[in-house]
Amino acid sequence: MSTTKLKDIAEAAGVSINTVSRVLSGKTKGQYASSAVKVQRIMELARKMEYTPNKIAQAMRTRRTYQIGMIVSELHNPYTSRTLTIVNSELTKHGYGMVLRLIHQDEDIKAALRAYSKNLMDGLLSNHPFIPTDMLEEMMPGIPIVTLDRSSEYSPATINLESGVLLGMQHLWNLGHEKIAIITGYSHLKGRSRRLDAYHSFYASHGIEPPKEWIMQKGWEYWNAVDFTDQLVASGCTACFAGNDLLGMGICTGLRMKGLEVPKDFSIVSMDDTVLSKMNYPELTSVRLPSHELVRLTIEGLLARIEGKKIPPFRQLMPSLIVRSSAALRE
Repeated sequence: MSTTKLKDIAEAAGVSINTVSRVLSGKTKGQYASSAVKVQRIMELARKMEYTPNKIAQAMRTRRTYQIGMIVSELHNPYTSRTLTIVNSELTKHGYGMVLRLIHQDEDIKAALRAYSKNLMDGLLSNHPFIPTDMLEEMMPGIPIVTLDRSSEYSPATINLESGVLLGMQHLWNLGHEKIAIITGYSHLKGRSRRLDAYHSFYASHGIEPPKEWIMQKGWEYWNAVDFTDQLVASGCTACFAGNDLLGMGICTGLRMKGLEVPKDFSIVSMDDTVLSKMNYPELTSVRLPSHELVRLTIEGLLARIEGKKIPPFRQLMPSLIVRSSAALRE
């Protein structure tokens, strides 16, 4: 770790500490046109001497930490890890770091937020499905907060999940499957499930009321789908829409354990199109969500609030269907 101070660079460059401070903080634009060589010399010395700014002193001086908080509820789902990777990359492009906090659903959420709020952060990005934004604003007052993919009220951009479900359902219908089950986890707030809403909407458009036995809702993990295998087979359905790739994999495993083959005996479409969709056997037909664009727009919106700039207009993003091997024509 470098112990170089502004004073050391100033002595080496033969200038004042104040001059070095202004150069390294980027406050020399338009003010040192006649001293470009001096500015370049200071920057080169800072790199050579491995100068690292004191974050605390910098925060006190600028009232900015260049750190963004990020809250998630789990890390087991590849979609979450992919999102975190994109968030980190986008924040780095803007010169910000990430302060990550994992808050499990069964934790004392308010106590966790109270402790987390003691971190120095310029803003907060929440990807936690069970924490409402108004709770975050109550527990962390004064910090700009946006929620990833929640609603136009709280999010700079969202993904039209409903259209993604309709894409998957229509694909299965076109293959001759009229009895289609759905396996999904519980939704984030007030029991509402956008996936389930879209599922009912699809069948309503065909004048069909799906039996309750076709709807399987518990959790978002692999074993939740495996546990539903008996109900799925007994339902009389020939296909299933899975709420994420983990559930899609779980269905495949459960069916194999009963001697059934996908897609010969049963067709599956999942959602998220994570790395799991291509690792599964057979490879999952999956709804691809525009994660990169979602994160980019969300961070742009958050940073605009932090920096007092005009907030970009709200955007809704459309998913697409990636056809692979887990769904086939009904024989």
